[in-house]
Amino acid sequence: MKPEANAQATASDSPFIQGRNARLYGKPIDDCPYTEGSEERTAWLQAYEEATVTDAG
Repeated sequence: MKPEANAQATASDSPFIQGRNARLYGKPIDDCPYTEGSEERTAWLQAYEEATVTDAG
């Protein structure tokens, strides 16, 4: 059994939030750190695409 690595995870650790923040901070979509075909990458890219600059403020 894996250790409870996510026991102390925060919302900002989620791939979705990371993708949104990447877009808001002007990072390129190619900066997605997740493996092609993974659920994390799908969430990251979805959030990146949905985020707009108006979300920041």
